[in-house]
Parts: sequence; structure tokens; C-alpha cells
Amino acid sequence: MSDGTSVDMTGAIRLKAPPRKAPPRKVPLPPIRDELILFAAAPNEDGTPAWMIQDPVTNRFYRIGWIDFELLVHWADNDVASLVRSVNEQTPLNVTVDDVRQLTKFLADNQLLRLNNKADVAKAMARAEGMKRSFFEWLLHNYLFFRLPLVRPQRWLAALQPFLARIHMPLVAGVIGVITLVGMYLVSRQWDVFTHTLVDNMTLSGMLGYGAALLFAKTLHELGHALVATRYGVRVAHMGVAFLVLLPMLYTDTGESWRLKDSRQRLAIAAAGISVELALAGIATLVWTLAPDGAFRNGMFFLATTSWVLTLAINASPFMRFDGYFIASDLMDLPNLHERSSGLARTWMRRSLLGFDEKWPEHFPLPKRRALIGFALFTWLYRLTVFIGIALLVYYFFFKLLGILLMMLELVWFIGKPVMKELEVWKKRRAEISTPRRWWLAAFALLAVGVLVFPFSSRVSGYGWFHAQNQQLIHAPFAAQIVSVPTQRQFKTGDVLFVLESSMLSIAQDKSRQMAQARDSQIAGLLGLPDGEAQRQTLNSQKAYFEAEEKMSVDELARLTLRAPFDGELHDVDHGLAPGVWVKPREPLAILVDRKAWVIEAFIAEADLDRVAVGQAVRARLLSDPMAWTGGHIEAIDVSRTLALPSPMLDATNGGPIATVTEAAREGKERSQVVRDALFRVRIALDQPLPTNQVSTVRVSIEGKTESIASKAFRQMASIFIRESGF
Repeated sequence: MSDGTSVDMTGAIRLKAPPRKAPPRKVPLPPIRDELILFAAAPNEDGTPAWMIQDPVTNRFYRIGWIDFELLVHWADNDVASLVRSVNEQTPLNVTVDDVRQLTKFLADNQLLRLNNKADVAKAMARAEGMKRSFFEWLLHNYLFFRLPLVRPQRWLAALQPFLARIHMPLVAGVIGVITLVGMYLVSRQWDVFTHTLVDNMTLSGMLGYGAALLFAKTLHELGHALVATRYGVRVAHMGVAFLVLLPMLYTDTGESWRLKDSRQRLAIAAAGISVELALAGIATLVWTLAPDGAFRNGMFFLATTSWVLTLAINASPFMRFDGYFIASDLMDLPNLHERSSGLARTWMRRSLLGFDEKWPEHFPLPKRRALIGFALFTWLYRLTVFIGIALLVYYFFFKLLGILLMMLELVWFIGKPVMKELEVWKKRRAEISTPRRWWLAAFALLAVGVLVFPFSSRVSGYGWFHAQNQQLIHAPFAAQIVSVPTQRQFKTGDVLFVLESSMLSIAQDKSRQMAQARDSQIAGLLGLPDGEAQRQTLNSQKAYFEAEEKMSVDELARLTLRAPFDGELHDVDHGLAPGVWVKPREPLAILVDRKAWVIEAFIAEADLDRVAVGQAVRARLLSDPMAWTGGHIEAIDVSRTLALPSPMLDATNGGPIATVTEAAREGKERSQVVRDALFRVRIALDQPLPTNQVSTVRVSIEGKTESIASKAFRQMASIFIRESGF
């Protein structure tokens, strides 16, 4: 080790600036900041050594290679020529003046050089001014995401380490793995109960329960990061709350984990949160299967579902800067994975599409380079979806005018700006594009425009149900008692299905008859009375009233004899029905089905309504049989949207294909399921029946009017604009 360096107790090399009284050199080296720390890092993929520079002021880390390290070690008391000569004489490397210039530029760009004079200070201030964001830019970036540090936990994290050191972690992990497998097996045996519990908890109290479970799970998640980081000697600067689109979430600052040389230790820190949360999910899943119904079981359900879903769907994703990203970075030992893979993808696009002779920003083996390019392309697509989702979220989160403004800013700033920046590079370097490639790109552009504007899309898809053309639900008109139930299945029009009776109606009928007879007797007794004629009119009116009451009771009793409205077969007869059993009004007793003719009632989106018409050809298939298509045609189209589904089997809450939402209970009425989207019913007649004799869910494909992708997009945007233009 040469002069000008020293090693602290941790083994890190602390860089020193050259003495101030050093004689001037022909090409002097700029002094390096005193507080910078240089320490060994994990070797590069090709086996060459690597080091990290830590800037303790900004808490940033910079990875450098062997040449840069040797130049920094021999930096003090040297000019450029002497530095090159010293490194070449004392090491097996062959460095050049260009290597020194590149390193000097790197140090200057990242503000790692000491400011020795007013000129250096002026340059640094000018650079800071150039990088300084306006208030508008700061607000645009930080209203979506900002952090609030709350605690500095290093002291009590260190105090917990002796206790945690006595725990045999492999044994604990094995036990939790067994618990998770047993819990998942038991849940699979009562999967219907589990899914229905998820639906039933979509209420205000359920949302509060999910919120409490989420807070508890995420607290343990962040403690996992913090405890493992402390175990490996990484300082946890602070823990707090981060706000993403104004939604709070906990965070832990483990940025110094890049000081660790062993990538497996960094991987352990990155995976600690997910590991803790998955362990919590596994334990909660098993406890839910064993616990009795009640608040405690609901709490375990909240913990299990929030931990499973959010951990696997969000935290484990490597496409955003959550735990999955850092795990992927550590597995591949590639810090700044997104930036480096994006640089490769941009170079690949320029080389492949435009034919630029551009050097790769980094050299990787061909399979790995291809994998990183594919990862970057998928990350761009993923982020495009996320940013569009955030734009829609801020639109609905704020009041309409501000929501529109923020949504446009999101789309322009985070999606449009990077695209335009890349297109500017293409424009500046357009002279490098060869003539054959220009023709090829022009042909591709024309083809793309043709695909967008040519009206070739004619298919309109939807879901529905397959049922008999004549079928009717048999039910009691009002509360009554069963007298007889059917013993056969086939019925003709007018045949008796069920006979019911109502003692209340019989009593009311007898009472009305007796009251009418009493009035008749009173009328007969009026003969010879002085005021008989005056009373006769009143008694006749009362008699007619009671006779009408009696007739109404007779008619109501006649309704209790349920007859077949058409020829058909009786299905789904309630096995609990027997003489003497009382049934509720509108309670289903059975279904009468005419199996001679079957139809489909399908539901299509409002946006496709203009493209369908009566008589158009239709292809239909059962959802359970994707290959068996049957032809048909449209018979009728509703003119108003469907609010309630005709069959529960279509409801997504019951496993059907159409989403519904729960309508708030109104006075005198229970809560009901309402179709979420604007759908219109289309009645379809089949050329031949589907291969089933049971009511089933189906998918239909209608040969609608042709429409281009561009016109469809324009129509949908115009529809949204018209719908949302009211303030």
C-alpha cells in the first residue's frame, strides 16, 4: 500500500487529499474529498476485484473496478503522468492517460473532489443550480411519493441481537414451512368457505379489519429488514412512513447494505421482509382453519389474505423498486439493475431499429445481456401500466378539475417525457441511419398505420347464459301451507303442480261471507219499519263490500293452486317440501322447463352496442367446453342497460363471468347485487343446441360491424370525454 492512504479498524481504505504544500505539477491531479471511504466489494462477474466508494454526506455508493482502485490508491502526491507511470510500474495493469481522465470526470460529476478555490466552488454551485428543480418539478415528483422519518432504531435493534442470536433460525424456518403447508392443505379442503369469507368481508368494518392487519403485517415486515441488517453490521439510519399517491406505508432505510461484500448477506436483508410476512401468512392461514367462528378467526383471515396477496403481488415484483427488485439485484449481483438494464435496452433498440454503431454500455455474456434487455423491456411495459393506473388514481382521488390536470401531468411527465427524450436522440443522429433502413422503417410505419386505420376488427365478445326458451320459476304468491307436492316430472299446460292453503284467507273468506249474510238478514228485517228504506241503502252497500271481500279471498285461494303455464318438465324441486310445511312468499319451489327450445341471453358492453344488429351471425360455446362452438343469430337487443342479472350463476361473486357491486340497502329493501359495467342484453337463437341439457354459462362471439383500432380508440375516448366533461 502506497503513501497517502490509511486503513481504519473496519478494513476500509480512507482516501486522503494530497498535502496543500505540494509543488505544482505540469498536469496536477485535483484533490479528493477527505471524508470519502473506499472498501472492498464482491468480485465482478468475470472474477476481477471490485471496490465501493461511500460518500457519507449523501450516503451514496459507487462501484469501481481494479484500474480505478489502483489509480485512487496512487492518487496522492502525483500528477497525471507520474500516476500513470506509478501504476504501470507497481501493478500488472496497463493504464493510460485516458483512464485517468475518465476517472477524474467520474469523480467530478459525482462531486467527490475537494473544492479548493473559488473557481471550484463556483463550478459546484453552478452544477447544483443546474440540477436544482423548480418548485413545480419538486411538487410533481413529491406529491406522489415522499418520506417522513419517525424513529432512529439503531440502539434497540442492537440490544435485541443477543436474544435473536440464541434462536436456531433453520429450525424455526423448517417449522414455519411445515405450518404453512398444513395450513394450505386445510384451506384447500374448505376453499369455498375461504373465498366466501373474502367476499363477505368487503364491507366498511371488513376494510377496517384489512387496514389493521396490513399495518401489523407491514410493521413486522420492516422489522425483519431492520433486524437482519443490524445482524450483519449495517446501520439502520431511520424508519418511518412513506406516502405513495398519498397512501401511507412503512419503510426502513437499509441503504448502507451495499457496504457488505457478500451478496448473500445483502440478499438476506432484502428478503427478510418478505420472509417474515410469508411466515406470518402461513401461521395465520393454519390458525384460521382451526379457530372457531368469531372476531379472532376474522382477524387471522385478514392477516393471511393481506400478507399473501400484497407480498406475492407487490413486494415480490422486481419491476418496481420494492423488495423483489433488491432481491433480483442481489441474486445477479447487479446494483442499479433497472438503470443498467435500461441502458442495454436503449442501446439494443438503437442498434436493431436504427442501425447505430453504438457501443454497449457494459459487457456481459450474450445470454445474460439478452436476459437483461428482455427484463428492461418488460419493466417498461409494467411501469407504463402502473403509471397509467396512477394517472387514473389521481384523477379519481382529487376533485375533477385538479384530477384532470394531475392525470395529464402524469401521462406527459412520466410517460411522454422519456419517450420524447429518446426520440430527440434519434433525431439528432438520423444522419447515421442508412438509406435501406430508412425505407424499411418507413414501410414498417405505413404497415402500423394501416393496422390502426384498416377496419378489420369485427368480433364482439360477451358472456351470458344458456337456458330453455320457456322456463319459469314456481313460487308461492304469499305465505301459505303446502297441501300436496308433485310426484311426477312431466306436465301439460294447466296441470296442477302444487296445492297450497292459507288458514288466514279461509278465515277471512268465512268472516266476509258471514258478514254479508248478516247484512242480508238485516235488510229482510227492515220491512214495515218507518225508516227502513233509509237503512236499506246503507246495508246494501255494506253487503256488496263483504261479498267483494269474499270473492277476493276466493280468488286469492285459487292462486294457491299452482298450475303449469306451458308443457314442460319440473326441476330443482326443494327436497324439504312436504304437506304441512309453510313456505314464504316468492320462495322458489321448483323450475318448470320446456326442453324443446333453448336460447342464449348474452351481455355486451355499451361501447359495442352500435356494432351489433338483429340478424347478425353469432358463435357460442360453453365456458366449460372451449372447443365446441355452435352457430346462431341475434333475435333481439335490449334498449336499456341491464341492472340485475337474471341468474346467480352469472355473478362474479358466485364464480360467474360478470362483475357486480353491492347496492346499498334502501328502506324496506335488502341489499342487492347490481351489474358493475354498462351491459346490454342480447337474445340469441341457436341453429342447434349446445351439448348440454342444463342451464350453463356461455361465451359468445358476434360477427359485428367492422371497426378499426384507431376509430374504436377514438370512440371510446370521446365517450369517456363526454361522460366526464360535466363539472
